[in-house]
Amino acid sequence: MVGRFADDTDRLIVAVVPDVTPYKKRKVRILNGAHTGFVLGAYLAGFDIVRDCMHDDTVLGFMNKMLYEEVIPTLPLDKDDLMNFAAAVQDRFNNPFVNHELMSISLNSTSKWRARNMPSLLDYIEINGKLPACLTMSLAAYIAFYSNDVQALTDAGLVCRRAKGNEYTVSDDRWALEFYWAHKDDSVEDLVHAVLSNAYMWGQDLTYIEGFEAAVAQDLALIRREGALAAYASCL
Repeated sequence: MVGRFADDTDRLIVAVVPDVTPYKKRKVRILNGAHTGFVLGAYLAGFDIVRDCMHDDTVLGFMNKMLYEEVIPTLPLDKDDLMNFAAAVQDRFNNPFVNHELMSISLNSTSKWRARNMPSLLDYIEINGKLPACLTMSLAAYIAFYSNDVQALTDAGLVCRRAKGNEYTVSDDRWALEFYWAHKDDSVEDLVHAVLSNAYMWGQDLTYIEGFEAAVAQDLALIRREGALAAYASCL
């Protein structure tokens, strides 16, 4: 049994399969990947909880394009099942009784992006021979979140400031925080190169992907110049 949930008639739906791997991949890449894919930029744009993001046409549009056009086509399951699962994820994110804070989702985003979003990005490139706009932007948003107006490195984490005016503390493995602290004064291009070429961070050097480094640098520059919401809108 890989899962159970209630449908519109409150019936429990149970799947019994010989291999749970595809269903685990579905959950990681769609549900968890959606979180990591949009929340960091959404936080920089001024949002604080997931539900409010679902009420914004730009953030919701960005998430849906990422899921339906870039993630779902890479997964080895029935497409109707994947579409229904993605729709259920959106309903879950829009739950009026849960105030799921974006900062709580942001914890350890380096390893999360590597596990949840990078495989979809690499699979999309292999299948389509081009870069996925939203997944590429999600990496730029991750870098922006870890480098936005850096104030200090403390025992609690890396202290940054967003356009809304408040300071926030990035929580991650110490080596990741020290990496961003060491590169806090880098230019956009130098920072992106340092991040993408860090094989310890990603398990490989991502600068080998044709056009990827330039695209991430362009996206990061757009986030810093016009804000994350405008950057997300550019992908739609």
